[in-house]
Amino acid sequence: MEYEKLQLLSEGKTKRLWATNSDSHAIAEFSDDAMMYHAKKKLYFAGKGRYCNEINALLMEYLEENNISTHFVKRFSENSIVVKKAEMIPIEVVVRNYSAGNMIQRLGLEYHKKLKNPVLELCYKNDKLRDPVINEYYAYAMELCTQEEMSVMQYNAMRVNKVLCDLMKKVGIIVADFKLEFGRVGGRLVIADELTPNVARFWDKDTLRRFDQEGVNPEHEYDEILTRLKQVLN
Repeated sequence: MEYEKLQLLSEGKTKRLWATNSDSHAIAEFSDDAMMYHAKKKLYFAGKGRYCNEINALLMEYLEENNISTHFVKRFSENSIVVKKAEMIPIEVVVRNYSAGNMIQRLGLEYHKKLKNPVLELCYKNDKLRDPVINEYYAYAMELCTQEEMSVMQYNAMRVNKVLCDLMKKVGIIVADFKLEFGRVGGRLVIADELTPNVARFWDKDTLRRFDQEGVNPEHEYDEILTRLKQVLN
């Protein structure tokens, strides 16, 4: 099917969602902006949307090849993809393999420490509340999802972690942590939103640092990750 880009449906921190000539599909367009740290820090460079789109498409396609369902359908343009429309669950499932970010502040852990086991965190997706950490009981009490859906999200988050870590290891990248979002499509849950450096910490295995040269050159991070992924996925 040939998809046509129609009216704007919604606009988030990193993407715009457009209607198409299909009732069940939309076009997700990555922007060159990225609002980070609960919309308090803006990261921009020309071409960032293209980098994100390519990285996301490669990783979503790889998840599908490993029998993990996503909302990804096909690439549409250099900075957009066609996706299945999904009813999003307002929970961020964070998978942590190393101590970093606010986990250090909350728990007083040493930075860059490899965790004995992967840690799953749940966050209520709400920018005004700064995406607070919650547990399963909050999710059920707030009617964010069912117990069955929670089990599916946690199970698939760990599956994604295994597949992603094994892939990145081949190209000298450590998956320190990443965030997943899930949506309902046709009565089942799929991985939705994105899987890019916007929502993940990918570190050089030799330095345990990001590839952005200590924040000086964010474009280098996206370019380096895309280049390495293409070595094994194209």
